[in-house]
Amino acid sequence: MSAVPSTATPNINDGTVNAIVKVGNKVIVGGTFTGVTDRGTGTVHSKPYLFAFDATTGLVDPAFAPNINDEVLSLQPGNAPGTVFVGGRFTGVQAGGWSRLVLLNTTDGAVVSSFKATTFNGAVNSVKQFGDRILVGGFFTTAGGVTRNGLASVNATTGVFDPFVNIALTGHHNYAGSGASSSVGATELDITSDGTKAVVLGNFKQANGGDYDQVVTLDLTGASAAIRPWHTNRFDDACLSSRFDKWVRDVDISPDGSYFVVVSSGAPYAGTLCDSASRWDFVTGTNLQPSWIAYTGGDTLLSVAITGNAVYVGGHQRWMNNSDGKDAAQQGAVARPGLAALEPGNGIPMAWNPGRNPRGIGASALYATEDGLYVGSDTDYIGNYEYMRGKLAYFPLAGGQVKPAGVVGDLPTEVFFPNSTVTVPANDVLYRVNAGGPELAANDGEMAWLADTASTSLYRNSGSTANTIVSNTFTTDASVAASTPLGVFDDRRFDPSAAPEMMWNFPVTAGTQVEVRLSFVARDWNYSSAGQRVFDIKIDGVLRADNYDTVAQVGYKVAHTLKFPVTSDGTINIEFLHGLLNPAVDAIEIVRTSGGTGLGVAKRSYDGTTAGALAEVGGADGTVWANLRGAFLVDNTLYYGMSDSNFYKRTFDGVNFGPASLHNPHSDPRWDGVLVDETGTTKTYDGKKTAIYTELPNVRSMFYSNGRIYYTMNGQNALFWRYFSPDSGVFGSVRYQANGSGTSTALENLSVPSGALFVSGGNVYWSRTDGRLIRRAFDGANFTGVATAISGPAIDSVSWVSPGAFIRG
Repeated sequence: MSAVPSTATPNINDGTVNAIVKVGNKVIVGGTFTGVTDRGTGTVHSKPYLFAFDATTGLVDPAFAPNINDEVLSLQPGNAPGTVFVGGRFTGVQAGGWSRLVLLNTTDGAVVSSFKATTFNGAVNSVKQFGDRILVGGFFTTAGGVTRNGLASVNATTGVFDPFVNIALTGHHNYAGSGASSSVGATELDITSDGTKAVVLGNFKQANGGDYDQVVTLDLTGASAAIRPWHTNRFDDACLSSRFDKWVRDVDISPDGSYFVVVSSGAPYAGTLCDSASRWDFVTGTNLQPSWIAYTGGDTLLSVAITGNAVYVGGHQRWMNNSDGKDAAQQGAVARPGLAALEPGNGIPMAWNPGRNPRGIGASALYATEDGLYVGSDTDYIGNYEYMRGKLAYFPLAGGQVKPAGVVGDLPTEVFFPNSTVTVPANDVLYRVNAGGPELAANDGEMAWLADTASTSLYRNSGSTANTIVSNTFTTDASVAASTPLGVFDDRRFDPSAAPEMMWNFPVTAGTQVEVRLSFVARDWNYSSAGQRVFDIKIDGVLRADNYDTVAQVGYKVAHTLKFPVTSDGTINIEFLHGLLNPAVDAIEIVRTSGGTGLGVAKRSYDGTTAGALAEVGGADGTVWANLRGAFLVDNTLYYGMSDSNFYKRTFDGVNFGPASLHNPHSDPRWDGVLVDETGTTKTYDGKKTAIYTELPNVRSMFYSNGRIYYTMNGQNALFWRYFSPDSGVFGSVRYQANGSGTSTALENLSVPSGALFVSGGNVYWSRTDGRLIRRAFDGANFTGVATAISGPAIDSVSWVSPGAFIRG
């Protein structure tokens, strides 16, 4: 899904959006508003409570004029093409007696008179068609004069009362004479696409007298609707009863009908589902538990929409993955102002993060189509006041990030062992940086050019600024290597202040002979003459370029590369010192000029029985692999933790390593430092790293499988795991564990791990400090049976000791 909203929506002038539906190429919107303005033309339309617009142009349809007299709460495609079911509080449509549930023609908003809904004595909150019936939920006690408490059904063609649904929703969830009080009944409902099951949410404690607090599921396959044998106590909690009579807010069923997600408000109460999204599988049983819970840390979620790839949630949340939060960001929190996409399998926030600041009451309506997502709210901006979209926005699927496939290794495969001695050829590229610009592909089959657009960097101090100029052309002189892509000269990084001076630091094994290549071009008219930009360059504290001036050297709009031979002392330090105006650099490349050996990565084949001979791969690029604390590979992206409590990532295709970058998805340049929209607050949207970062010095191995990162820790007799999203790289804020057993000498004990860890074929494999590889049956959450040593120095002359072995799919 694109994070940039389309311009094909009108601006709603007031009120809020409750419901959205698309019928043909027309989008119908219902809520509490009274007026709408066309984007671009500025034409203002009086459209109380309900309007339609063209999905392609975004222009309001002036011919659609139903003239409804009160709030619209629910919309569903009608019983025939070009029609729409409308439910709400209204008691009049087109000055007629049509009340609370009506079928309209989408061409002009006229009532379809062949459908005359039975009379309800209260609001219709939610409607959904299944077969030749409509399930109706609301705050009513009669339907067509027949007692029906909160749920009823009508004929989908005629609207006449249908006795199929006779399930009474009774009792306030919270109110018992004090605190908040609201009407009893169904507020939201959804039905599986095959029409066999329904989920109903609302303010109730019982369904037909049974204990079904706030949520009940229905079987729609029999002669009459029946309550399914699905029961949980997780919605029993009061939460903030002084403000909420009930705290469930919305529900949506997955396209395949296998699960549903409930979102809620209620304030942050530990151990409850308040202020969260929770996934529930369509299983049977009592005291059931959710498959996952995604916490905001104290903010309401109002809406949910599920697609095949994501669970979208909206509200006025500041963060997600904030299980420890109580109105503040705690470990694990990531900024997701007002909107978020969650992994369907584990609820971890995905990378999609358009945001809504200000957040207002919240995103009250989400509607997913086959080509995008509509968002309705009470506020006017997407992003941090970036895109004016008055209370209605549309995010197209086109232009969005492709979700990773999640491919991981499985036996038989190759096992990679970092910190192995490997042969290093001369002319091996160690580092490439596109200073101030995006990542660029290599044109010589070597390492890509690392992006340098963030304010912080793994290799650079802070304080410098990125700059882009593409408005003119340039040439290159002979010093620029053919392997240097011309795109590096579109961007540069300059240093506006001498305190501190811009400095880059690249780890390179001590004694390694390298060539440092620094590339420059003057494309800015302000620096078009000699003597306008002059600076010094030091490498490892030694002055290597005195009063360097690109224009004086090669001329205006001519690219140039300086090359310096250096013998590393462990780190290559490059410093740019102010002379006249601001130092700037377009690209940095460090190339090994001497062959030899270094500490890199080797591999061996393994099929679960036989281990192949160790073979060199590469990776001797200055990475201190001895400080590795576990690694795992997903979709050719290698994630690894180091003893400095940081995660890093880089591409790896089995042969070549890409440049490394710091991995911290809890820091988002778009939201870091931005004040939340609360009067008088000093809080910002900044996230906080998950606790696994602080655990890293004690971590000894890692592996990813099926939405989970498994890891071991020195001295801990357990296999730990957290949820993980390959899409965003976010680690779950909740830690789980499967305990080992026995003393440290027992094979079932995990307190002395040594780097290798992977899961395959219903087993987990891990290495011990004595070099043995252990196998034990594991179902993803629990161990069974006894452990067996299957490889090791005394078994097959293979040692599995490593600071972080990993396998590749």
